[in-house]
Amino acid sequence: MKKIGWTITGIGTIIALGALLYPLDIIDKTQCIYLLLGGAGLMFVGSMFRALSFLKK
Repeated sequence: MKKIGWTITGIGTIIALGALLYPLDIIDKTQCIYLLLGGAGLMFVGSMFRALSFLKK
C-alpha cells in the first residue's frame, strides 16, 4: 500500500509540475488549472493511501 501511495503521489507531482509550461506559452490557462488541480488531487489520494496503510498496521 505504501508503494502505491508513493507512486500516486509521484505521478501527481509530475502532473502538477506540468503546469510550469504555462509561463512558457506552451499550454493555455485552462490546461494549467486542470494540471494543478489534477496533480493536487492525485497527491491527496496518494497521501490517503499512505495514511490508510499506516492505520492498518
